[in-house]
Order: sequence, then C-alpha cells, then structure tokens
Amino acid sequence: MTVEPRRRSARVAAAAATIGKNKQLDEPVESQRPAKKARIVKPSTSATETSTNDHNTEEEATPNKKVSKVKNKRLELGDELPEGLVLRDQDDNELDLKQITKDCKIVVIFAYPRASTPGCTKQACGFRDLYPKFMDLSSKVTIFGLSADSVKAQKTFQAKQNLPYRLISDPKHKLIGPLGATKEVSKVTRSHWIFKDGKLWIKELKISPIASFEGALESVVAELEQGSEEAEGTTEETHEEKTDESVPEEAAPETAIEDTSSNN
Repeated sequence: MTVEPRRRSARVAAAAATIGKNKQLDEPVESQRPAKKARIVKPSTSATETSTNDHNTEEEATPNKKVSKVKNKRLELGDELPEGLVLRDQDDNELDLKQITKDCKIVVIFAYPRASTPGCTKQACGFRDLYPKFMDLSSKVTIFGLSADSVKAQKTFQAKQNLPYRLISDPKHKLIGPLGATKEVSKVTRSHWIFKDGKLWIKELKISPIASFEGALESVVAELEQGSEEAEGTTEETHEEKTDESVPEEAAPETAIEDTSSNN
C-alpha cells in the first residue's frame, strides 16, 4: 500500500518537472519578443537604404518626367502639327505628317492600343469597310491608322486584315503624345482625329471602336456636304451678279406728246 502512493507521487513529480521545464522553455521565448521588436526598430539601416533608394528612384524618374512634359504638349483645335514630325509606315517609308495634312483636304488619323488585338481589329476593320464611302466623298480624304507598334507589327496587321490605308508606327509617342492619346507613359488610348486644311479640326479621345469609325465618317460627310452647299451658294450668287450685269437697263418708254395745234 505504501509503494503505490510513492509511485503516484513520482509520476506527479515527473509531470510537475515536465511542466516546469515547459515553463522554462516558454520564458525565454517571451523574453525574446522584445528582441523581435528590436528587429522592427532595426530598419534604421534599411531606412537609410530606403531613403537612398527613393533618391535613386527620383533621379531615374526625372528623365521620364521630362519626356512626359514633352508628350503633354497637346495640340488644341486649330493647331497645326509641329515641324519635323517624321514617322514611318508599315513599309518603313517616311511620312512627313505636317506636309501630308497640308496637301490633303481632310486627314483622318485613328489610334488603337495594340495591333492584332480584338478591339483594335474591330476598329481597323471598321475603317476598312467604310473606306470606299470615304473615297466616294472626296479623293482628298486620307486615312491613317496609328499605334506604338513596330513597323513589322503594323505590316503584319495590315496584311492579315487587308487594310487599304497606311499604318503609322510611333513607338516613342512622337505623334501620339501631342495628340493627347498617351496613357500611363507607354500605352495608347483609343481615339481619332480629323485634320482639315492642315489644322486639327476634330479630336475624339477615349472612344469605342464602333463610335470611332462611324463618328469619323459622319463628321467628314457633314463637313463635305456643308462645304458643297456653301460652294453652290457662292456659285449662285456669282451667277446672279453676272446676270444682272449682262442685262441692260430697260429704257424708259417715250411719252407721246399730243399735237394740239391742228385742233386750234
């Protein structure tokens, strides 16, 4: 009878010893927690590194800011394209865009984010399908597609979709920037512009593919119809003036004077 209590007390003692060991193991862990906090404070060194990195980042971003300022010199309605703006088309031919807008009565330029993507294909094919209507309106209407894609990508896009107009490659946003279609430094906002007699006449930014080609056609139709009506009105006025000059004034009828001498 006396042995069993001793064995039980031994077990209890062993259990108590184990709990004591666990407490001893737990205490150092709790005492190390402030050390973890010290690690959080430790980034005094990393803070210096962070400030250095921030400084470097600002220095690296400075050229981008300068570039963005150049790109943000947007053209307003009535403005002409800047001198020396020469880009390349899908066949790697140079395009003097300022001269082109002066030589052509109406120049339509539509921009798309990326060649051969669904929305851009829909927009480009819309202009393709309406191209005969543009040409029927006037032979002085010219259409260009525009994006930041390479010359090669533009050529592939044109050949695959059988596009009848030229595609402008502008990877550095030399034209896309001034037109106001640069998005997040390097991306392109879907848009279209119409130049008339060398000056920016219509500007449509952030537009859907369908609204782009349909809206451009409606604008050109309205302008050409108004121009033809004004021309007809001027012709009629000129014709009336010439008619008035060619017809002599009618002579006043001679009044007959009655001879009363015979009656007297």
